[in-house]
Parts: sequence; C-alpha cells; structure tokens
Amino acid sequence: MWWKAAGGDGVIVAVRWAGRFACLAGFGAWSLWLVWRITASPLGAVSIAVLVLEVVALMVSIVVSAALWSSPERSGAPTRSDPPQALPDVLADLLDVVELGSVEAHGADDTGEVARARQGLRLLDPRSTRNETASGPSGGRRLLAETAWAVVAVEGIRRMFFAVVLVAVLLSGRLPFEWPGWSTIGLVVGAQLLFALGHWMLSGGVVWPGRRLRWSMASVGAGFGDGASRSGLPIRWTATLATMVVLNLAVSLRGLSDRWTHGLGPMPHDERVAAMVLSWWLVIVGFAALRTLARPSLGFYGATRRLEETSTRRLALGTTLAVAMVGFVAGVLPGGLPA
Repeated sequence: MWWKAAGGDGVIVAVRWAGRFACLAGFGAWSLWLVWRITASPLGAVSIAVLVLEVVALMVSIVVSAALWSSPERSGAPTRSDPPQALPDVLADLLDVVELGSVEAHGADDTGEVARARQGLRLLDPRSTRNETASGPSGGRRLLAETAWAVVAVEGIRRMFFAVVLVAVLLSGRLPFEWPGWSTIGLVVGAQLLFALGHWMLSGGVVWPGRRLRWSMASVGAGFGDGASRSGLPIRWTATLATMVVLNLAVSLRGLSDRWTHGLGPMPHDERVAAMVLSWWLVIVGFAALRTLARPSLGFYGATRRLEETSTRRLALGTTLAVAMVGFVAGVLPGGLPA
C-alpha cells in the first residue's frame, strides 16, 4: 500500500494508529445508535430480535478490531499475481494464526464458504477444546485470533437473517423500530464505514472496505444444514442468487404496491426509500460475490430440462432485476396514486 511504499516506520505507525482511532470512533457512533434504539424506540418482540442482530454485528466488528489492533505488521500487501485468498484465510494470515485444522468435507458441496462456516461454528462452540489451550499472553492471543477467524467465517448466517428481516420490512411496510430520521441513521452507517476503514488500515491494506460484506453475501446461509446439495447446484452459489432474486421481488412488490396496486400495507416514503436502497446495495454486492464463485454447469438443458441452463439463470436474475428497477423508481418518487 501507499504507506508501505512511502517508506519509514513512522508512516506505518501513524496509519495503524489512524486505523485504531477509526475503530474507536466507529464503536462510539454505533454505541450512540444502540442507545437511541433502546431508549427512544418501543421494544417489541420483533424489535428485540433485530436489536440482537445489531449487537451481534457490533460484537463481530469489535472482535476483528481487537485481533487486528496489535497484529504483527505484514511485509507487504498482496499483489495482483498472488492467488486470491478467502477472507478467513486472509485474517488467519494477518493474525499469524497457526494451523486451524484441515477443513473436512461432509458432502458434495461442503467446500469453500460452507466448510469454513461449519468449522467456524465448531470454533465458537463454548465446549470447544481450544479454550483449554489458552494460557498466558500467547494463548490468549491465539484464542482471540481464532475467534476473529471464526466470527468472520459465520458471517453468512447473520447476513441471511438480515436479508429475511429486510424482506419482511418491505412486504409488511413496517420498520422494527420508529423511524429515527436520516441524521440518526447516519450514525450506524458512519460506524460501519469507520470500522471498515479501520480494518483496512490495521490490516496493512489487505482487508479492503466492503470485503467482509462481499464475503457474507458469498456465504449467505452457510453453516445451516448438512452441506450436501439435493439439486446438483452448489449451495453457496444458489443461496447467493436466491437471496438476490428475493430482494429484487420484494423491492418490486413494495414499489408497485405503494404507487399503483396497493396490495400491501402502505409504507412511509423515507422508510420505503431506506429499505429499497439497502436492498439494492445488497443486490449489487451479490453480483460482486457471484464473480468470486465458480459458475455451476448442469449441461445444456440444466435443471429445468427446457432451457439452456446458463440462460435460465440469467433469465431469472435479469427478469427480477428489471421489475425491481420499475418498483424502485415507483417507490422512490414522492407521493403515490390513491387507492
């Protein structure tokens, strides 16, 4: 990165301290958001469930920040000629984690993100024997490093729950908390940006902003089930594509309903715009995630036995994307036609 090319330990130390301050500022902003959520917003069953997801997201960022806080400085950032590494591998390398154990296969598709999520769940299990080996500073650091690796490996589970909540909000027309206004929303958005920037600087420019988000979309839902495909399609590729399709459909239904059909309950304009923008942001990240996954091939006819398999995938995604664009424009424009 540029601070490594600039030479001098002073620049590197300054960047690392800037990363630490960014993480601290992100923690402060996120804490203010949670204080508002608890004190100013009614807490029902759904609201509490969403609050738990928010707290878990903050805890993941804190664990990764703590692990990177004093991690050894790397000799250099990866170049374009280096083979791409999955995010947990990058974190393991950055944190100098010793061998975490081989990723064992438990089914035809229990590879990649699926296997990593399953291994991450085992590491996070409080009954794990790894806790017995953590003694002294080095043992504590190893435990923290393994925990950071594990929480990133299971990010796909949290992303799946988040997508479910987002779809439920779009279809029901109700947020799980009172609308706080754009300035308060800026707290949680700014907090995540600060954490991403801090992790980028603390990692020596390896963990780019947005890489954790792309990883979570590429492994959405990984960790549930036995890791074996019943359809012949790779689980993680199918789950990412399905999440994008469902989000597109939810956006289109919400926009068309509030503008013309009124088949769903009404949703205030600002809340509708925020939910739609967030959904589309996940869809865009989903496209980036799909580029990192191997494309499945089931032959000419594929699963439908009627259309060429690649064309079928493009048709499903393209059609839902087109109707989502119509719904998005209809939903973002102010006002609406009366029922």
